[in-house]
Amino acid sequence: MELVKKFNEFVAQIGIDYAICGGHAIDLFLGRKTRLHKDLDVSVFWEDRDEVVQHMLDNGWDVYEPCGMEHLHKIGDVHNQKRLRSNIWCVRSDSPRYSFMEHEESMFAVEFDNSEQTELDYIEFLFNTRNDKYFLYSRNNDVKMEMETAILRVGDISYLAPELVLLYKSTMADEAVYQLDFDNALAKMSREQMKWLENALRAMFPYGHKWLDRL
Repeated sequence: MELVKKFNEFVAQIGIDYAICGGHAIDLFLGRKTRLHKDLDVSVFWEDRDEVVQHMLDNGWDVYEPCGMEHLHKIGDVHNQKRLRSNIWCVRSDSPRYSFMEHEESMFAVEFDNSEQTELDYIEFLFNTRNDKYFLYSRNNDVKMEMETAILRVGDISYLAPELVLLYKSTMADEAVYQLDFDNALAKMSREQMKWLENALRAMFPYGHKWLDRL
């Protein structure tokens, strides 16, 4: 959890709403480390995108935005963004796990290893949408959750509810680590949390999903 604590101190400087997501969120929900983590994923909101990008640039991070076909656009100016995808990669230039190769002006390819992340040298911000009351699932805004239920807290650290995290992972449920996250989280989730996930999976996968039999 040390990596998450370091990030929490860092993001407090921006003063925006955020939630740890991905595998780290499952660990926060369970109160223990369940597996190694290759990266740190953080959910933020679209309206804060420019503020996040500017903060990372001001603190010396390299900021890239995926553009498809494994191409990344390096953002050097908050006013020059392509905004083609709902995420950005932020990397410390001295990170030994990432290597970026420029193949045309400001466009890069990347190579990285799959070792466990132990230093705060990589953050992926994922931009989501909300309204006055609900967190809206990015792949289908009709799937939503009340904000006070969607973002949970342990101490001063905010994290995405496990049922929302698992919904995002459900598109690649055959990945062994995602199945492990589901198995671990399911043991502690409330009946209400499981029911929400069941309804969301039925909405997104009308022809069935492997996790539905467990819910």
